[in-house]
Amino acid sequence: MQYEHIDVNRLRGLTRELTDDASACVRFIEDYISAWEHRQARVATAVDRYVIDDALAALLSLSTSSAMLGAEGLSTAARALYAEARLLGTVPARGADRLARKGNAVCDELRHATLALRAA
Repeated sequence: MQYEHIDVNRLRGLTRELTDDASACVRFIEDYISAWEHRQARVATAVDRYVIDDALAALLSLSTSSAMLGAEGLSTAARALYAEARLLGTVPARGADRLARKGNAVCDELRHATLALRAA
């Protein structure tokens, strides 16, 4: 199946990296999805505030883990928002909103993709 926000080939590659253990890959995906809301909340909390260290850490973590799962669009968006927030000294609301939409879409697709991984 084709997805708009994730690269299934990257998920297959991750499974191979985990010694062909699909259940380990599914656990990683489930942990990522579980952490999404907390990461997104850390970013949203920093909107229009000048204490943004926690949001910056969440954005870096999100960028790295998203890339590992083949969610390059979300990874790129997190890196871009990180750079913008560092420059401005605050997280712009429009960037946080855009990130939230992308992140929710990625999580929806990952939930669907885990069904195929479980069946493998």
